[in-house]
Amino acid sequence: MSHHTIPSQEFRSTIAGPPGGVLLSQADYEQVTEELQSLRNAQREDLEARLRDARNFGSAGDDDDRTAVLEDTAIDRLRLAQLERFVASATVVDDAVAGPGAAGLGSRVRVRDEVGRIAEYELVGRRIAAGDSSQITPASPVGQALLGARAGDTVRLTLPSGTQRALTVLGVSRS
Repeated sequence: MSHHTIPSQEFRSTIAGPPGGVLLSQADYEQVTEELQSLRNAQREDLEARLRDARNFGSAGDDDDRTAVLEDTAIDRLRLAQLERFVASATVVDDAVAGPGAAGLGSRVRVRDEVGRIAEYELVGRRIAAGDSSQITPASPVGQALLGARAGDTVRLTLPSGTQRALTVLGVSRS
């Protein structure tokens, strides 16, 4: 049975979270908060040790070591601030919210575009640096369009370049 629908805005808004926010699975949220806590602890301990070493081994007029420590600390604090903003804007989404057969976080979605090319995407809350190029987040145009879609649905989206695309969902499965 083939039907053409676009997932309802109502469905999307039930899990979209705050504007400018990010959707995360519980596992992604726990990973980010662990990383944040680890960075906080490591930064504190490292800063104390490096400042102590710079004081002990530097001469009175030589502030290069202390300056380097403070520059590194500023970079670490920036990373901490980024992670804190990220965590503060996160909405944890239960995989069950999407409903049976609907694309949600953790889903693999197989699609066909207008010219017949087939692609498979994995909806993730947070891409990892060395992640698979098929991973997409709900913040991306494709991810936003696929969120809530079911097999047989055709979703329409506009890419950042302005190009309009239509994707027909061939199947949805859990990763």
